Amino acid sequence: MNKDETSTNPSEIDKDGLPEVRAFNDSFTREFLQSTEETREGYYPFVSGTRNYKIDFPSSGVIGDRSYIKKKNEYEEFPIHIKEGTGVKIHINYYSNHRTEQLTADLNRFKKRQGYEGDFKRLEKDNQTLYYTKSEGRGFRDYLGYVQNEKGMGGIEIVYEIDCQDEKKAICEKNKQSDKERAMK
Repeated sequence: MNKDETSTNPSEIDKDGLPEVRAFNDSFTREFLQSTEETREGYYPFVSGTRNYKIDFPSSGVIGDRSYIKKKNEYEEFPIHIKEGTGVKIHINYYSNHRTEQLTADLNRFKKRQGYEGDFKRLEKDNQTLYYTKSEGRGFRDYLGYVQNEKGMGGIEIVYEIDCQDEKKAICEKNKQSDKERAMK
C-alpha cells in the first residue's frame, strides 16, 4: 500500500476511525465487513464466513456470535438483527451443495419450513436466479427469497421478517411499501 492510500478494511482501522453505525460497533459483525465504504446508502460489503458469497449488509444490523452457525464451508446460518423498534429481522441460510438440477426440491423444502404454499416469482441477474414472494400470517409480514447460483453450486435462503404485532402494527402498515422495496434490495 502506498503511503498516500488509506485502508478501508475495518480490521486495519482503529476503532475510532470506523463509521458510527451499529454494524461496526459490534466486534463479531465487524469481522465480516470488508470495507468502511458503503456499497449503497446504509449498506456495507459483507463476505460470509464460508467466503462463498457476498451481500450488502445493513448498517443498523448485527449478527450475534451465539446465533451464528457454520459447518465447514458447506452450511452457514445467521440472523441479522436490525436496530430495535423497526420490527425487522433478516435470516440467512447458505447451502454449498444446492444445484440447479435439484431446484424444485430445494424450493419445496424452503417453502415447507416457512409454512408457505404458494408460488415464487423469478428474477434472473448476474449468473444467479432469485425466487421470491411475500407471505403474511401469525402477525408477521415475510418476504421470502431463494438465490440459486447458476454458474456453480450454492443456494441461499433469505427471510426478511417484519413484526406486525401489537405496538408495531401501525408502523408495519405505514411502512408496507418501503418494506417491500428494502426487502427486494
